[in-house]
Amino acid sequence: MSTPDEPHPPQRSHPNSVQEQLKALVRDFRHGVWQPTGLEHRLAQLLAQSAAGSGSLSAVGIRAAIWEGSMTAVHENGGRFITLLADLLPLVEKPDAAALHTAGLALDLVETITQTTPHRIAAPSPGAHFCPSPAGDQQNAIPPAPRSPHLREDSRRLRVDAARNHTRLLNAAARIAREQGLKHLTMEAVATAAGVGKGTVFRRFGDRTGLLQALLQHSEDTFQAAHLSGSDQADDRDKAIEQLRAFGVAAIRRYAQEMELQIAAEPSPDQRYRRAPRRSYHERVSVLLSLAAPEADAELFSHALLGYLEPALLRHLSDQCNLPLQRLERGWLELVSRLTHEATAPHDVT
Repeated sequence: MSTPDEPHPPQRSHPNSVQEQLKALVRDFRHGVWQPTGLEHRLAQLLAQSAAGSGSLSAVGIRAAIWEGSMTAVHENGGRFITLLADLLPLVEKPDAAALHTAGLALDLVETITQTTPHRIAAPSPGAHFCPSPAGDQQNAIPPAPRSPHLREDSRRLRVDAARNHTRLLNAAARIAREQGLKHLTMEAVATAAGVGKGTVFRRFGDRTGLLQALLQHSEDTFQAAHLSGSDQADDRDKAIEQLRAFGVAAIRRYAQEMELQIAAEPSPDQRYRRAPRRSYHERVSVLLSLAAPEADAELFSHALLGYLEPALLRHLSDQCNLPLQRLERGWLELVSRLTHEATAPHDVT
């Protein structure tokens, strides 16, 4: 469900259309007609970091950048960069050869942007409303430095090196967690195990929470592909209820398998609801709930539903209250049933 805080993705998503946008943006970038602002530069950095592990842009990374940019990016440089990301998203979610090629070209542009200096522009119009986020120092920015003709080759080499380092750090972290437990998983320990400086680990993951979240990324990608990819969108009330039920049960089972890591990776309270996965969950549940219960305040009640799925609560109920997993799953189904006014009681989970 679209909210005032996110750009509205245009409906066109054909690879050729996106390629034309991309080619025009690259051309204007090379000639200095389009110069990335501080915000656009930061979004490019987020995308490059998310692509470092796999060497390609992902739907999760693009969604995170769109959420980070919010409505602010629409007002910068005519919104061309954020519009490109929004149009690229459906291609990445259901890739074919043409879409993968387009995504590769987009990643080349993203990595080139990260190697330039952001351009200073005027502040957005007073009427724009958006969730606050650190915008970086745009006041003392200078025009971009001249770009090397070998920048694309250099960026690809850097991408390979970054992917190799990223994998080595995550392998070291996973080994420490597996052999010594999460309480021994520190930034210093990972740096020592991987044979790099501590600063490298901090630059890659930000802090320990970022490192733990990176360890969870594989299961996060798998979960989002199954429940947030949009490949099987609900188009009526019954299907929406079915998908809402399946979403919660899958989340409970996933958290039960990864409970220690999920708890350790919990962000601080002031960041919990700003994380890209949590926002994606809220958007998905809101869409399903608006179909399943049109009379309900879907945006508000989605937060209540997701509250039932908080890892801290699930650990309290399962470990401290000794409630079996099946009862937690039935509780979710009953909650969905009552909120959507189903005529029959929910079936037991199999």
